[in-house]
Amino acid sequence: MKRCLPAVLLLVPLALGCPKRVAPGPALGGLDAQALLQAVAKADARITSLKGEAKLGVDSPQAKGQLTLFVAAARPASVHLEPLDFFGRPQAVLVSDGKTFGLYQAQEGRYYQGPPSPQNLSRFLPVVLPPEELIPLLLGQAPRIPSEQVTAEEDAKSHAYVLTLTQGAVTQRLWIEPRTARVLRSEVRGMNAYDLTFEDFQETGAVTFPRHIVLSSPAAKTKLELRYTDVTLNGTPDPSLYAPEPPEGVPVIDVDESGQPRANVGTHTLPRAQIG
Repeated sequence: MKRCLPAVLLLVPLALGCPKRVAPGPALGGLDAQALLQAVAKADARITSLKGEAKLGVDSPQAKGQLTLFVAAARPASVHLEPLDFFGRPQAVLVSDGKTFGLYQAQEGRYYQGPPSPQNLSRFLPVVLPPEELIPLLLGQAPRIPSEQVTAEEDAKSHAYVLTLTQGAVTQRLWIEPRTARVLRSEVRGMNAYDLTFEDFQETGAVTFPRHIVLSSPAAKTKLELRYTDVTLNGTPDPSLYAPEPPEGVPVIDVDESGQPRANVGTHTLPRAQIG
């Protein structure tokens, strides 16, 4: 499984003369690593759900191109993804409520159901992401590694704070925008991982959201770009969006955690009386 994290660099305009020190944001206070980490967590927590359309660009050995994607995601583990054709019609529908996964493939006329494993939830992506990473990424947040040690420093060149999280031989560096405490860039080293960048930030009140997210995995020669074109944040939850349910009369295939049909379980079609 390839694991990675976010990265973006938001540059603050430079003044003439000598470089200025990073100006602490009002919510961050002094340059204290734990306080800065808490401020990042607080900024992340302000976004709990999202719904809208996006353009997904893929550049990998397996596929290259761009598609339009309807996206809905909500903490802690709910997701709804629909790749759309030129006319806005869904070509597939992937849904999970955190307990069950369901995928309707329009071209096949089949419905797949099973556990919400990384392999099942990442069917539209050339990288495999577990739910605890996929949902935060869709919400514009950088998944963080567990850490034994956290340090902070100033990066005068990028006018950002840099948090370094360390867990054994694995490190993660997070570039933090001082005023909003949002992660601009993330790099993980010491394990097979991905880098992230967050750009084109939109501010609405106390909420700051990146409309452009880039995931890159040099080891896998893969780059994903998610650019939100029309999005609503923290709307009233719609449970029906995340309820896995096969269309009427469509064959249902039970799959395991790897996405393969379960042994000794064949394809079946749910009677209409069993479908809500």
